[in-house]
Amino acid sequence: MTRSFAETVSAVLADPLAAARASARAVGFVGGDVPPDLALASKRMFCHLPWRAGRATPVADQWLESAFPGWARSMLEDWAAGTFDCFESVVFTRGDDASQRLYYYVCELQRLGRLAGPRPLILDVALLPRESSVRHTARALERLLEELEIDAPALAEGTAQANLRRDWYQHLARQGELDGRLRENLARAVLFRDLYPELAGQSLPTAAGKGVLLAGSAPPDDSLHSAVHAVGWNVCGELHPYALARHGAPVAATGGDNALMALARRLNGQTHGVRSFADRAALLEQELDRGAASAVVLWLTEEDESLVWDVARLREVLKRRAVPTLVLPRRRWDLEDGAPAEVARFLEGLQS
Repeated sequence: MTRSFAETVSAVLADPLAAARASARAVGFVGGDVPPDLALASKRMFCHLPWRAGRATPVADQWLESAFPGWARSMLEDWAAGTFDCFESVVFTRGDDASQRLYYYVCELQRLGRLAGPRPLILDVALLPRESSVRHTARALERLLEELEIDAPALAEGTAQANLRRDWYQHLARQGELDGRLRENLARAVLFRDLYPELAGQSLPTAAGKGVLLAGSAPPDDSLHSAVHAVGWNVCGELHPYALARHGAPVAATGGDNALMALARRLNGQTHGVRSFADRAALLEQELDRGAASAVVLWLTEEDESLVWDVARLREVLKRRAVPTLVLPRRRWDLEDGAPAEVARFLEGLQS
């Protein structure tokens, strides 16, 4: 019996490591800018390290300072417990400050014999918008491809397959009437398993109600979305590092670039990561131009120091366009500070 869209996604989220445990030589990764091209080129199982909000992390707390976000603490706690022993290696990205710092901590803890588990690798993405950064990223990709035993033809095929997924993700990201909870669930689930072969032909359910755009930090789960839905609204779009839009448009090799350089150029110019040099005010304008959002929630965690620099410019855009906005800065990543209830009250106030 064929499972529904929601059932398939829920099954992945209920046990994110199921496919990795069943695979030989599975590769873990940390960071939203590790491209799916690598997984599709290598034919190995790639799976983002999962996290759990609201859990105790007594082992990780011995090693990590307060500046580490909750997701990093959750991952290190599971790493120490042997949960990630199903992976042969784990790729961390420098496109996220917390990810690269966690890489160095894992390396040092393994060197000291305090931690076992898979081999840590680094994808040294350079994000400054200049040609030397693109070349640096290409060299970093070359080193990682060698580690993963991926050759040039395989990468080209992997990118061709990844582009099919990018087309699908962008289509879903732009459909404001789709059920925002399920779209968030899908965006999270595809971090843990490639669901395109199973779900690309299925329709995502729609949801009634006015639309709200969720921007800022990446939430740990769908708690904010559920709070929005409970008061008759719907998350019609998302502008954060783990939203479906993070995948971008299909990668095309132009101007003499080969597949490697094309992918390096995309990584260098990615727009949704926390360290991206993209104009976030312009991205917000583009989202508002779609016309689906009647309100905006800008939710920022305490540890997302880079994103907060854009808040003033984002406020200017929202004020100029007269969009009702709730700004929640310096919040707890696990959402246990009442943020979902605050969002619900904000939207109820707009209705009344």
